[in-house]
Amino acid sequence: MASARTPHDRLGVFKDLSDVPERRRLERFSSAYTDRDVWGEYRATVELGDRMGEEWARFARRWKDHTTDRGRHHALARPSDVETWSGWLLDQFSRDRAYQHWNVIEGFYAWLMWHTEHRHSYNPFHMAAADTESSAYTIWTRKIEKAND
Repeated sequence: MASARTPHDRLGVFKDLSDVPERRRLERFSSAYTDRDVWGEYRATVELGDRMGEEWARFARRWKDHTTDRGRHHALARPSDVETWSGWLLDQFSRDRAYQHWNVIEGFYAWLMWHTEHRHSYNPFHMAAADTESSAYTIWTRKIEKAND
């Protein structure tokens, strides 16, 4: 499927964070997410075995720690947050393991976009991966390889 090959093809109307009107940027919704575990809401919708549930919890903890360190809620990341996390993943883990982390959290952002109670109109994971020189793109290429296996 050609549209799945590049993150740019999945971006929709907004190709870059600078294209997103201020009123639609995720950080504008921070008050609605204060003290809210949106990851927990998402996780409750996904049925996983014990081992996979532990893995997802580990991935989510690492993502939440990263976004908290950057002063953001885990559901309101910027593409730059995704890029720095992607770089850290590739430094810490194999490309396959980095992909596992990334793919789970990218799925969380896809879920946010498809649920009207969340005002997500862009996916920062796709925006970060659209830069072919980025760490996020390196992980994206593993995603495509896995889809073709």
